[in-house]
Amino acid sequence: VHGDSKYQYIMEGKKPKISYTDLAVQETSNEALTSKSYAASIGYFDDPFIKMMSKSKPKKMYPIINRGTWVRVHSYRRVLEPFIAAEGFKQVISLGAGMDSTFFYLRNKYPTAKFRYIEVDFPEIVTKKVGVMEKNPALAKLKEDPTCYSITSCDLRELERLSEEFVKLKVDKTAPTLIMTECVLVYMDPKSSKDLVQWCGTYFENSALLNYEMINPSDSFGKVMVSNIEERGCKLLGIYEYGTFEQQKGRVLPAFSKVEITTLLEYYTKYADKAEKARVEKIEFFDEYEEWNMLLSHYCLVLATKGTVAITF
Repeated sequence: VHGDSKYQYIMEGKKPKISYTDLAVQETSNEALTSKSYAASIGYFDDPFIKMMSKSKPKKMYPIINRGTWVRVHSYRRVLEPFIAAEGFKQVISLGAGMDSTFFYLRNKYPTAKFRYIEVDFPEIVTKKVGVMEKNPALAKLKEDPTCYSITSCDLRELERLSEEFVKLKVDKTAPTLIMTECVLVYMDPKSSKDLVQWCGTYFENSALLNYEMINPSDSFGKVMVSNIEERGCKLLGIYEYGTFEQQKGRVLPAFSKVEITTLLEYYTKYADKAEKARVEKIEFFDEYEEWNMLLSHYCLVLATKGTVAITF
């Protein structure tokens, strides 16, 4: 374990060679940061820490992107916040965390909650994020207790190494644990992503997996979506193998015992808070309803659970 005692992170071995595809996937971390920073800056959701993760002023985004970002954030918070606020100790594992600021949002909002937050990503992302945190007093203050937060570098395709990192970090296998993969698995080859999901369900006795990613690649909208994303060098290696609800279920079972799946469109119409939706819909002029419905129907949320963890949408 290297670095200041306030920060528990692991950076071992020589710098690995990075493929063009991995570099493109890493860039999606910056894209998510840009989208979330701008949406937060104009009032879609509260997160005073997201802007601290970026050196530049938030770039203006289209209203449809801002609304989509709000649904993405809202859906994760709907699952995550009751889990954090519940009695007793619990863990959150964010795989492919990027420059996400969720830990700081949660630690600030729930100062007495007993939880540990662990992030895993490529070495380059971890180095960048640790550098940002070390230079920002507001971020550092929320992380003074190293038992509350850890960040480590690991290729998620290397499960033996990931297991070793969790042992070094003394991650609890029995505590209630929420594992988050936010637009991560779809960039992995099908076998690697299934192996990772099955490993998670086996490693943690009482756990839930919350996954968000693109689906339905074979209709006309899906083909354009895949083409646009892959033109940027980001190959959606898993979208055809896991492009339907049944295929998504097949990836999480039997490691997890129960699974719920919804499109973002169904989530927005069925689960999202009505008062919040009414507030959000007044922020910007919006008339792209046909495209909005198609866009949200091509993203899914998967919530799989096992053991004593019984959370839902």
